[in-house]
Amino acid sequence: MALIKDTQAAQEVRALKDFFSMLPDDIGRACYGPKHVELANQRTAIQTLLITDALFRNSDVATRKKYVELVESVKNNGGNVHIFSSMHVSGEQLAQLTGIAAILRFPLPELDDLEM
Repeated sequence: MALIKDTQAAQEVRALKDFFSMLPDDIGRACYGPKHVELANQRTAIQTLLITDALFRNSDVATRKKYVELVESVKNNGGNVHIFSSMHVSGEQLAQLTGIAAILRFPLPELDDLEM
């Protein structure tokens, strides 16, 4: 059991669980959707980025490049990145929320004013 705890899938499930528990309790520190996540990244507010691998397999090269740059930017700013497999249950759950979400270092209440 201790070995299973440290697997990548277990870490992803924990991160997704943390995100979902934050949504009702601390909405200012959790965001999802491309516009919200991109704005949070511009403000270097992303502590943990959750993204599905399907976004990297997009047929549009510009879209793929945008998400690769986003992941690199989050890592360069000291954030953690979890890339979820669309074949795993956690990846399917994340895909239902646009495929991209973030746990923020600090609240960004102005995100509520943006349209998804």
